[in-house]
Amino acid sequence: MANKEPVDNPRAPDLSSYFNWGVKLTNFQELFLIAGHSAQDRNEEILYPGDPVAQTRYILDDVTRYLEDNGYDRDDIIRVEFTVTKDVPRSSYEEIFDLFREFFASVEVKPAAGTFRVVDALVIPGMMVEYEFWAAR
Repeated sequence: MANKEPVDNPRAPDLSSYFNWGVKLTNFQELFLIAGHSAQDRNEEILYPGDPVAQTRYILDDVTRYLEDNGYDRDDIIRVEFTVTKDVPRSSYEEIFDLFREFFASVEVKPAAGTFRVVDALVIPGMMVEYEFWAAR
């Protein structure tokens, strides 16, 4: 596993329960960039249409298996990028962040948070959220 050191920004809000403002990474051999994951099956059918929180829960479960299938785990995640559509109500943001807090609860050094983007639409109709993950070991 790579050595990760959290780097706080004392002038920014404290998000340390689920993310760090920075992560210093040393002694790693591999970088695993995970393309945007969404709540869809192999036939590109959207799962949990209209429910960005359920879509997020599905994605976090799926990416856990995907990491494990490739010899990684949540501790190896160093960065997360967020993209949501404008159809995701702001009232859902806190529920989504709560899922990420739970997802990273057992991780000692939380990943660096990437940009949280709000876009008009994602590539497949009904897709409301998409997350990219970076992992290193």
